[in-house]
Amino acid sequence: MRRILLPLCLALGLVACRAGKPAALREAESLLPERPDSALVVLDGVCRDSLATDRARAEYDYLEALAFYTEYFFLDTAQELALAQACVFFEKNGPAVERMHAWELLSTVQSASGRHAAGLASLRRAGAAAREAEAARMRSGLLLLLLVAILATLILYFWARKSQIDKQLAEEKAENDRLMAVAEDLQARLSRKAAAPLGGRDVLDRLCEQYYVYEGTDNLQPKILKEVRSLVEGLRRDPKVQKDLERALDESADGVMTRLRAAFPKWKEEDFLLYCFTASGFSSTTIAALLEKDKPYVYNRLYRLKGLALRCC
Repeated sequence: MRRILLPLCLALGLVACRAGKPAALREAESLLPERPDSALVVLDGVCRDSLATDRARAEYDYLEALAFYTEYFFLDTAQELALAQACVFFEKNGPAVERMHAWELLSTVQSASGRHAAGLASLRRAGAAAREAEAARMRSGLLLLLLVAILATLILYFWARKSQIDKQLAEEKAENDRLMAVAEDLQARLSRKAAAPLGGRDVLDRLCEQYYVYEGTDNLQPKILKEVRSLVEGLRRDPKVQKDLERALDESADGVMTRLRAAFPKWKEEDFLLYCFTASGFSSTTIAALLEKDKPYVYNRLYRLKGLALRCC
């Protein structure tokens, strides 16, 4: 974590330092590469002692020395001393880039005046600062890549999450649509005598109670769906409910399920259940919802089972 935070802090420090630099110093810095004489004019209009911070004064000394040396190719003793003090400040407080430039300028001045040993020492410090600046740049680049990778990962995560949520909502809507189809089928069956196998009056009472309580509210459909879901789950998975339905169908249809089981003992329970649903008057949509199968599957199974049952009867 420290390896990540250090270059980030350095980068933020550079931005903060540049943002806090006095306007006159920023103007002189921009003029220096092409018009060092104009940069000197700007700096001459600045009172060094009125600058608010030690950093601003160190930056002033460096810029003034660089502009003067670029224009006249020498520094007087006071200017060189001010530049050396700026180098010491940047050595202690950074950033590495400004430290490198300040030491390079001091090395050039010292070497030009014949003090080669001092110039070499300053150049070594400039080299050390350059290596540190390069390392910080590499760390900043890696940090940037890491941040981009994290951002891309987050974007992909939220996109995948949104897709998953959309899929879940679509599945829930499809399931609710199937349940509403079952509710409509139940409503139709409850109005006929064929509702008896399900205990039609109890079912109708449950649905009507929910309709009475929640009519005209946003909770009507969810409450009806909850009741229908309860009925569907019983028919799907509760052996007692399934046996009650089969027994009621036997009583109302001359023992059709008993005869069917005797004629086809090798059928799967799902086959008997499918035939029982069909004989009880459920629609293919309702049967597909009860068996959690697609309609083509229900159609194919019904076609085969009806043919076998007709031959049995």
